[in-house]
Amino acid sequence: MVIYMDRNLIQKLRSNQFHIMGTEKPRPLNITGKIRLFPPVCFILLLLWSDPGFCESQVRSASNWIVPIPHPITSLLRARQVQHELSMTMPQINDAERVIDNIDLLLWRLRDLPHQQHNDEAGMLVRKLRKEVSQILSPLQIERLNQLTWQAIGIAAVLEPEVTLKLNLSDEQISKIRILLNTSNEKLTALNRDTEIRSESRNISYVKKLREETEKNVISVLNSYQQNTLRKLMGRPFNLSQVRIVACKAPEFDVDTWINGSKVTLSELTGKVTVVHFYAFGCGNCIRTLPYYNKWRDLFPSDVFQIVGIHRPETQQERDIDKVKKKAAEAGIEYPVAIDNESLMWNAWANCIWPSIYLLDKNGYVRYWWYGELNWQGAESEKYLRNKIQELIDEY
Repeated sequence: MVIYMDRNLIQKLRSNQFHIMGTEKPRPLNITGKIRLFPPVCFILLLLWSDPGFCESQVRSASNWIVPIPHPITSLLRARQVQHELSMTMPQINDAERVIDNIDLLLWRLRDLPHQQHNDEAGMLVRKLRKEVSQILSPLQIERLNQLTWQAIGIAAVLEPEVTLKLNLSDEQISKIRILLNTSNEKLTALNRDTEIRSESRNISYVKKLREETEKNVISVLNSYQQNTLRKLMGRPFNLSQVRIVACKAPEFDVDTWINGSKVTLSELTGKVTVVHFYAFGCGNCIRTLPYYNKWRDLFPSDVFQIVGIHRPETQQERDIDKVKKKAAEAGIEYPVAIDNESLMWNAWANCIWPSIYLLDKNGYVRYWWYGELNWQGAESEKYLRNKIQELIDEY
């Protein structure tokens, strides 16, 4: 599971389409983060994952194809349940995790890029991952991994190139399915922007209903032979609910100047759930969000929980370290804060907005993230993240 932000906002932000009079720098936006649910709760589109000898030119390309980040393959291969299902040996597990660790951070940094650049670069990384994993797993293991991937994707897997080929979908069928999936995605986008839906349970219920409706409509486009073929391609059902969605190993805190203590490293945080947040002391959205971090610090035990702030300035006066210290003291910030005047951490995390909040698990992996002011317009974002922190603390 990851946090969703409207990609159009990201693109506008990156292209400096949001301005304050007299400045070319983007200002913080009054937005609320939204949840993008990972299957089986909701479907996503996935770039090709297929047998090593499969030729991509054999199939029609799917328009509007978006490579999901984090990619489900990385989470599946990391999951102990999936490793057991694939009968992976310890050498295979170690080799696969090494390959994933070399790719997932690079992939994660592409998450908010414009569509075409996102797809081009992410597709290259996914193909590299697929090739290297195909050298680790046997053909039978790859076949089962494909099945688990398609199960995770859900009904949208019919537009996965190899599935499209094996189903022998006609151009008319592909067009109809694209329309159905695009309509469903538009409804999800509208849901993400609907600040009136503040209950997370209502959000999940709506997504589940929409998924079931879309699946029924897509299946109706297939003939009986194609429906039977699709069931065979999916393989025997597998419980994906226990698969933890992991984005990547968090980038190291490669900044030398800190306030409220000495430099923090990821190794020092092993065993602790960590909140990493980017802010600027003059950002109004950040100012209204800072008190929630202090409440979390008081709520969760220090032996299992840590907060790390990263102050990345937006204006010239925010580059003054003494002012950063003064404003931090006024806000009651007592946890370590990195001074990121050179944007080293900003770039390492591919961050692009203030405030941004990232949740790291006890092993230093990015598990959830959120863009925007907490509880904007009454949304329950603070409660949601607080619950996720507790879930990560309770994980074994």
